[in-house]
Amino acid sequence: MSGAAVAIDFAAGLERVMDDRALFLRVLGRFAGDYRDLAARLHAALDAGDAVLAHRIAHTLKGAAGMIEANRLRELALEVELAMKAGDAAPLALIAALDEELARVLAEVDALLAAPETQTLAPTPAPASSPAVRDDLARLRDMLDLGDGRAPDLATQLRPRLLASMGSEKVAAFDAALRRFDFENALALLEQAGRR
Repeated sequence: MSGAAVAIDFAAGLERVMDDRALFLRVLGRFAGDYRDLAARLHAALDAGDAVLAHRIAHTLKGAAGMIEANRLRELALEVELAMKAGDAAPLALIAALDEELARVLAEVDALLAAPETQTLAPTPAPASSPAVRDDLARLRDMLDLGDGRAPDLATQLRPRLLASMGSEKVAAFDAALRRFDFENALALLEQAGRR
């Protein structure tokens, strides 16, 4: 895909949040957490013949993509939504294009959240062993242990640190556990990373 345009219009996204870079990065982190497994959920709904669920998934993605200025993803989600609304099966090529663009957006989000310049935008001390980082991670562990519903919000704030210490694959599993409110599994993943 040489010469492909960026998946996210970062400048427009910043403008949407009145140039609050830290807030926009948190919005991106939340998007990644909420939509990382969307392709699998959409395919499961389509395979099950659940047009209502597939339509709702596409509609939700369309709005979220618009919020982060992922314009091509928004267009594709709209096309899928309109096909489902008309009672048609969305063409496989369209679903494949949506999958590919979502993967591109998520890769860009991960890169933005993990990039060194983001460390100066959000209050995230670099060394994962610093006392402030240990305190925040300890607080997240405690919240997960207690089943505190605010744990996903704190995890979103700590996302760059989690990516740095766990890696994107483990963070994806961690995010999926949080979405299922499987705090026990999320805690186990966090503690595995802490033992490394």
